[in-house]
Amino acid sequence: MSVFLVTCATGRQGASTARLLLAKGAKVNALVRDPTSPAALALQSLGATLFKGDFNDVAAITSAIQGVNGVFLNTFPDFTDPNGETRAAETFVAAARATGTVTSFVVSTVFYTNTFADWGEIKADFPFLAQYFASKAGVEKVIRASGFTYTILRPGWLMHNYIGAGPAYHFPQYPTERVLVVSFPRDYRMDHLDADDVGQFAAAALLEPARFSGKEIDLVNEWLTCDEVAAHLSKAIGTEVKVQYRNETETAEARKVLPTVEGQIFKPKHAKSVPSLAEYGFRLTTFAEFLEREKTAIRKTVGIKA
Repeated sequence: MSVFLVTCATGRQGASTARLLLAKGAKVNALVRDPTSPAALALQSLGATLFKGDFNDVAAITSAIQGVNGVFLNTFPDFTDPNGETRAAETFVAAARATGTVTSFVVSTVFYTNTFADWGEIKADFPFLAQYFASKAGVEKVIRASGFTYTILRPGWLMHNYIGAGPAYHFPQYPTERVLVVSFPRDYRMDHLDADDVGQFAAAALLEPARFSGKEIDLVNEWLTCDEVAAHLSKAIGTEVKVQYRNETETAEARKVLPTVEGQIFKPKHAKSVPSLAEYGFRLTTFAEFLEREKTAIRKTVGIKA
């Protein structure tokens, strides 16, 4: 029986990966911050073995990776330490080498990570993005150089950014005013993906490492304008969601308090396309389907009781 280590196993990407692996009969070691959380206990009930720890806990990582064949690595940026995320990847690679059993890594970073070889090129204009993407690129570099069979997944804009705490980082007015205040051009189409769908690719790459060896896959399912997003949200919550487009002066002011606005300026200037994902044979979730599935959370986010 194959054994896999899934990091951030209670997050959407990790949990989806773990569930799919378990459903295929694999054994899963799940690295979690809180093994008593409902999400962790749900995985345990499906057969996962829980290991308490985070990306800085070398002892926990060493324990969780014993006897493992493959690793799903989904690191998180350390905004207090520009090298923190890269160092975490190095810790996992070192632990994997020490086991003698690990043969493959699947890493999830983010769409656009490979746009620049050196993200320092945009640091003057986009300091937040430069650090964020350089951190992700550092992880990719570590995995490529590890000597293990690897697959890199780059998910687009994750749909759950409209749920719970997500809007606070991108659309802080949305939960109370039901308005998406943005700096995107009106005709810009944003890259959307359900985080659960990352699990389809991650699980397949772990179970079939030869098929996915060396692949670096941009994951986007739907390209939606902000007006289209608002229309979908309006239908889901049963009341109108509006879009307000900032002008240049408003954008400059917003950047002072909301670093993520940089992405709304950067992306339209560096628009990317994504090759068809049809060859992989997965059915991906549409935004409408995501909103239907998450209707309770969507409504709760804007203060509407289910």
